[in-house]
Amino acid sequence: MRHTLLQKELLLLDGGLGTTLEDEHKVKFSADTPLWSSHLLVENTSTLKAVQRDFANAGADMILTATYQTSFLGFRNTKVPDQDGIGADDAKRHMLSAVKIAREAFDGRPGLVALSLGAYGATMIPSTEYSGEYGSMTEEDLYKFHTERISVFTESSEWHDADVVAFETLPRIDEVRVARRVMNTVPDREYWVSCVFPNDDQKLPDGTSIEELVSVMLEGERPPFAIGLNCTKIHKVAGLIQEYEEAAHRLSFELPRLVFYPDGAGRKVYDTTLQQWVGDDGDQRPWHDQISDIIQEVKKRGAWKGIIVGGCCKTAPGHIKNLRQSL
Repeated sequence: MRHTLLQKELLLLDGGLGTTLEDEHKVKFSADTPLWSSHLLVENTSTLKAVQRDFANAGADMILTATYQTSFLGFRNTKVPDQDGIGADDAKRHMLSAVKIAREAFDGRPGLVALSLGAYGATMIPSTEYSGEYGSMTEEDLYKFHTERISVFTESSEWHDADVVAFETLPRIDEVRVARRVMNTVPDREYWVSCVFPNDDQKLPDGTSIEELVSVMLEGERPPFAIGLNCTKIHKVAGLIQEYEEAAHRLSFELPRLVFYPDGAGRKVYDTTLQQWVGDDGDQRPWHDQISDIIQEVKKRGAWKGIIVGGCCKTAPGHIKNLRQSL
């Protein structure tokens, strides 16, 4: 049943976990919680379960696990009572629990679980997935990081509960190559690769063009079953999707499914130093209406095999409910 669901032409994702925890459940994150939203795997799992169940009840077909910012270093630096950080064995246990929690969000109904694997920059303090500034990290360092993390899941009994792997918010072309390399060693799961476009030049933060990005995403054996973007301003999305399509046409690539889940913050941007959203929303149409328009435009052009759509930062269960109703 889950395999059949994964082949649907249109799948609805959940929304922004961390910002929903902050905005609707008064959860506070700081340098003392370097795992950010994944900190709830360590404590307050009841709130995490409630939020993910809210997204499922709002109509999401797929729930992303609370593992976006997980890293062994993040667990070691996490402040917990009577402990000097969290060791590797406990870190693995917490990470694996995220898969079960996401599965339970559907209360036994058919639903999909996506293993969320954020960019390396998402594990840094302050986070750098919007800039791609990783210091001295090389491509081989990134490969080691991502291999070590995904191995926690592939070598566990919980692996059968993860339907798809999501490499999210990638800002650098070398990290896209790494995602491809990692999944060449994991042949039994579909996966997607989504990138972030925080600037106005339709390039990755490292300066990579969309044409080069599409080439790296789709060339060779075992390409992703979906490619796209996330955590990007919604007013940029339609143009970026068209750039993907035109690049694929120029390169003679057949496009897979499209995955896109922009933020719901309007014109506000996240200041990683202040650790808060700054700027003015401005007057704009409802988020779900804008998403619906993009979906209709994409469907008319017919370039993609299907669409996976949801929300990122500042999209709450209410946004997903409205999107489900509009679709």
